[in-house]
Amino acid sequence: MIRGIYTASSSMLCEIVRQDMVANNLANVDTAGFKQDQGIFKELPTMVLRKVNDGQLYPPRPFYKFPKIGELGTGVIVDESFTNFKAGAFDYTGNDLDIALENEKAFLVVESSKGTRFTRDGILTINHEGFLTNMHGDYILADSEPVDENPGSILDEEGNLNTRLQRVQVGEGQAVTIDRSGRVLVDNAPLFRIAQGIASDRKAFRKEGANKFVRAYGEVARAEGNIKQGYVEKPNFSLVEEMVRMIEVSRAYEANSKVIQSHDGLLDKAINSVGATRR
Repeated sequence: MIRGIYTASSSMLCEIVRQDMVANNLANVDTAGFKQDQGIFKELPTMVLRKVNDGQLYPPRPFYKFPKIGELGTGVIVDESFTNFKAGAFDYTGNDLDIALENEKAFLVVESSKGTRFTRDGILTINHEGFLTNMHGDYILADSEPVDENPGSILDEEGNLNTRLQRVQVGEGQAVTIDRSGRVLVDNAPLFRIAQGIASDRKAFRKEGANKFVRAYGEVARAEGNIKQGYVEKPNFSLVEEMVRMIEVSRAYEANSKVIQSHDGLLDKAINSVGATRR
């Protein structure tokens, strides 16, 4: 009975983690470029149950003298949580400052208050100083035109930012367009080319919050790919599927809680009824 309580409780703990992931996904259903959180759950080793001391004789075996009853699960653990980097669908907005990256492995490079960060959120704006930023106030980084043939990586192995990258200042009241190659044109004059970063190992990008990723290790190279102006990338998950997962989590949690209640009742009877001393 104690085994059953531990098994059910381990499953409940995993469902709590799973619920947090699904809830975070649902909370970002309207966040441009959001990447889905997912988890991998691993079954703990099973326990083999055998008959012993039941008064019956069985033919001897090389290793097992007692017949097998079956296997008992001992629980489950969260093996890994990860980010699904698959690209989302593109949604047309018609806004000249909205962009979407066609290379699903590429990220925009931004300068935040905490340092260099990466994002797929392409909803841009021009702040009061005339700089191109995202909706969180992070500065978009770019190369000045014309771009060198070998501009170097975005971040080196030590995490140092390429000195060629700079903030995009377009001024106020100017006609700003962004072409497919990522060039920022102000009054039809190309001034900058938006930088795109890519990591050889996607696990090097870790979520930090505010729809941004931080580089954890390794070099961040330059990515190639076209940019679609007037589009934004939608989250890469289905709202309906996430709602179904939330219902599954709720029902699984409830089922395991009932298992614990059942085992608690059996323990109560074993201690207070079966094990009671008769006078």
